[in-house]
Amino acid sequence: MAGTSLEEIVMACQGASLSNLEDPESSIQVTGVTLDSRAVTQGDLFACVIGVHDDGHQYADEAVRKGACALLVERKLEHAIPQILVPNVREALGPASSVIHGEPSKKLKVIGVTGTAGKSTTVQVLADVLERCGTTADVLGTLTGDYTTPEAPELQRSLAKIRDENKEWACLEVSSHALEFDRVKGVDFEATVFTNLSPEHLDFHEDMEAYFQAKRRLFDFECPVAVVAVSDAWGKRLASELRGIGHEGLVVVDPQLIGNPKLTRSGSSFVWRGQEIETPFLGAFNLMNLLVAAETLRALGWQQEVIVEGLAHVSPVKGRMEPVTVPNSDLVVIVDYSHKPEALKEALRAVRGLCDRRLWVVFGAGGDRDPSKRPLMGAIATQLADEIIVTSDNPRSEVPIEIANEIAEGVGSSGTPYRIVLDRGEAIDTAITEAQPGDLVLIAGKGHETYQIVGEQRLPFDDAAVSRDALMRRRESNIP
Repeated sequence: MAGTSLEEIVMACQGASLSNLEDPESSIQVTGVTLDSRAVTQGDLFACVIGVHDDGHQYADEAVRKGACALLVERKLEHAIPQILVPNVREALGPASSVIHGEPSKKLKVIGVTGTAGKSTTVQVLADVLERCGTTADVLGTLTGDYTTPEAPELQRSLAKIRDENKEWACLEVSSHALEFDRVKGVDFEATVFTNLSPEHLDFHEDMEAYFQAKRRLFDFECPVAVVAVSDAWGKRLASELRGIGHEGLVVVDPQLIGNPKLTRSGSSFVWRGQEIETPFLGAFNLMNLLVAAETLRALGWQQEVIVEGLAHVSPVKGRMEPVTVPNSDLVVIVDYSHKPEALKEALRAVRGLCDRRLWVVFGAGGDRDPSKRPLMGAIATQLADEIIVTSDNPRSEVPIEIANEIAEGVGSSGTPYRIVLDRGEAIDTAITEAQPGDLVLIAGKGHETYQIVGEQRLPFDDAAVSRDALMRRRESNIP
């Protein structure tokens, strides 16, 4: 990778100054950037980020030993190498990473999608339809990495990779954490999109107002198109605020644009602006995701007929209302990523309409994450399911039975049959084995993930694969 001069980086970081450059004519070239001292390689800029628990300035010694050629700092350190002094390293890290990687978003057209639910599906639909419209696109988000939105150095490196592959569009999930920590600073957006807002990450954000304000920051970027779904009060508020400041590119997406919706086990159909769209996607909430994608592309100038043709051929997203089937099965099994209260509610409502008999749900809740949602999820399952199996999700450092008991508190004395089966594989097998012909089993919480985090271990586990094996055993046991 070609290097970037220190002066270019200073110019990209507003309010920055350069010190410890012994020779003003020096030709030091920065070839990479990281905030992890363990990952420093020769020629890197090391960013001394001040976090909740650690201060990156304390790791500058290690970074210098490993070959860092410059430091991004908030206070001058006793090191002989050049230091770029900024008021806030986190705020400067995005622009610095962008210029070091050749400002990839100036050559790409980037669509940023934020909200609580629907981000992964919306960005995947956008990319797939763009490809079918004759252009090229890629996705960055939950399905492509360990984090919904990675730290700025990795994000800019990923955008540069998409650019270097000669693709024209990047469809990016933008999390509230990313906005709070300025990870997307330095990204030029062609369009910004809001899907919805419901309680999530309240262990990190103080309350729903703080959560909304974090999401709203995406719409502070100068951007020609802002697409806002008004399916909840938060979307209506955001649209009103953007309208109030005279955002000329505001597009309001009303659920009423979904005409004549029809939902079946094999897919859905609806009418959008006078044209019927048939899709293999399941659930009313997925129709909203498709509508948001369609309205975004329309606002970006694509012809409606081309969008409709593209939507008709988009495949469902892995782990999002994904049917799991084997030949001659007498059950419907669906795997979904719904791991938060509102998402679980929407998933259960969606599959209830596809269920001939009893509705089973197998789910848990992640450890080291907002515990307040656990009883809420138990209560939702009680209201909408006929049989409940509470199991482990990603317990991380927490004790699995304690998480399960907190979920069970929400079930209470409702009378809905429930049990706790901590082994997730056993829980899935139990539901599929005991279900009667015509029942539907929803496996919720992990979706596309192919692992389970227990303590510090990441153990292989795939809901869809485990469900498929259980269906095969069920079918074989029923063969005379």
